[in-house]
Amino acid sequence: MTAALLVTLTMVVLVATGALAVLVAGAVGMAPLALGLGFALYGGIVLVVQPFLGVAVLTTFSQLDAIEKLLFGFLPFSFFKTLALATALAILANGLRLRDHVRVMLQQPVVVLAIVFLMLTVVSMAGAEDKVMALASMRKMLSLVLLLLLVAMLADTPRKVAVLLWILVATSLVSSLILLVDFVLGMQLVAQSDAATTARTAEGVARSSGGSDYNPTTAASMLLVGVVFALVHALESPVWRWRLLMIAGIGSIAVVMSFARSAALAYGLVGLVLVWRYRRWQHLPLAIAAMALVGVAALPFIPAEYWERLSSLFGGAADPTLGRRFTYNLIGIDLFLHHPVFGVGPGNFVHHFTDNDYRYLPGRTLLGRELHNMYLSVVVQYGLVGAFPFFAMLVICFRQLRAVQATPCSEAMRVQALALGFAFAAYLVASLFLPNEETKYTWLLAGLSTALFVANRKELARK
Repeated sequence: MTAALLVTLTMVVLVATGALAVLVAGAVGMAPLALGLGFALYGGIVLVVQPFLGVAVLTTFSQLDAIEKLLFGFLPFSFFKTLALATALAILANGLRLRDHVRVMLQQPVVVLAIVFLMLTVVSMAGAEDKVMALASMRKMLSLVLLLLLVAMLADTPRKVAVLLWILVATSLVSSLILLVDFVLGMQLVAQSDAATTARTAEGVARSSGGSDYNPTTAASMLLVGVVFALVHALESPVWRWRLLMIAGIGSIAVVMSFARSAALAYGLVGLVLVWRYRRWQHLPLAIAAMALVGVAALPFIPAEYWERLSSLFGGAADPTLGRRFTYNLIGIDLFLHHPVFGVGPGNFVHHFTDNDYRYLPGRTLLGRELHNMYLSVVVQYGLVGAFPFFAMLVICFRQLRAVQATPCSEAMRVQALALGFAFAAYLVASLFLPNEETKYTWLLAGLSTALFVANRKELARK
């Protein structure tokens, strides 16, 4: 059976089944259900014909999940997870056409290590004290690894990889604009979750997550990805240079107004590396002068609370959240020493955080908290056995991006690999202060890294 015939038969079955469901729902007087089934039918047909569109939408809503919930929050199920599952089924429907690329991707170290890590979560769960928490964390990890697989398998050409990378930039711009409007108006335009709507600084200033429903600090780390990508691309290539610099400028202001110290620190470190890298660039003095001018002009609009928040990193202001995070790490180290091999189990740091053994530690609360350090969090909850494939996956991502820069199939691919490498690095620096192992961008960026590597290698083989 040919791939085209299989896809055609799949579409016929889908249309027939969907049409029957719509007719039945309409006949029994359930018009809203009939309308919803009609849209689902149309979406299913589009996915079967072009499953990459599913990945493009998933990439968009990975950061703009607050907008996703605003649009689809009325559904009794998660639109994001349902779309991910539907996209996976669309790959199966296109199995014959995509089989060669899927086979190649299943042999890629990043994909293999992600699957191994997912399998080892089951081993870690066996020793977890709170099985409910462990199971919930495993379900989340399953959807995250699926996101990586979908990106890797469907972004099979340089053009498709580029589309997803530009979506990262576009969503960061959208989230930045929403965040700035939130700050000016003193309200939340789209955010709905408690984590996004109740966050305040120690000085009492309301914080915004922009277009995300994550907490403002995590949202800032995702926003930073698109900002750094745009900045590095603008420095490295004349393509859309001034537009990208404008986007990077807007995003930089948004990073400041997010009051996220981790994002500011990561951005500052990356900025220093970029200044050193481009120290011989003929336009560097002009660029620094322009940035300094913009910075001076923006000073009156930056609230004093932001400087107080930053100064707390160096002991300049009291901030109880820093003490709490130090306590998180102390508890994490103690748990690791007692469970070094398989860890305490997925999601179980929250369970152990409230243990009586830690009741006298400064900053400890009666409510369970996550360990705000992705690297230590992975080691604590999954042990050394689970942490090895996770860390190895991240290392190989950068090796693959470096390989593309060394032997690119085109100048565009070289610039994209370099920009993605800096953006990913900034995100991982910010992850020193965040539990980002369960954040979509960790797995999305890993999938993009290996997709870019394989697409570049395929193009080189054709030449």
